[in-house]
Amino acid sequence: MPNASRPRSLPRLRQFLALATDTWLARGYLAVLAASVPVAFLFSGSVYAAGHLLLTAPLSTVGMAFPFGPGTEGGGAAEVLATAFSAVWLLVSALVNAAVLGALAHHVRDRRTARQA
Repeated sequence: MPNASRPRSLPRLRQFLALATDTWLARGYLAVLAASVPVAFLFSGSVYAAGHLLLTAPLSTVGMAFPFGPGTEGGGAAEVLATAFSAVWLLVSALVNAAVLGALAHHVRDRRTARQA
């Protein structure tokens, strides 16, 4: 039992992150998303400013139903909390979408290899 000596912490999280970063499709999605976030800040008036929200849909749209977000009135602390929540929610949405793309890519690859065998 070579694995018994070192405990595995959060094995499901590791599997999830492996799906999100394991294939070229998932990594390409994350790269395009990472490139779209600075575009939103640098060119806020352009058509591409909402690209990061469109790339993380449908999960990113759930965050719009919550009672706080960027632009919430209530002082500095509420603004910081709302911005941090929006950033974390965007990251979670992107990782879920990348994991779905990774799982689909694995499924297609496994079906192709099963057909050839």
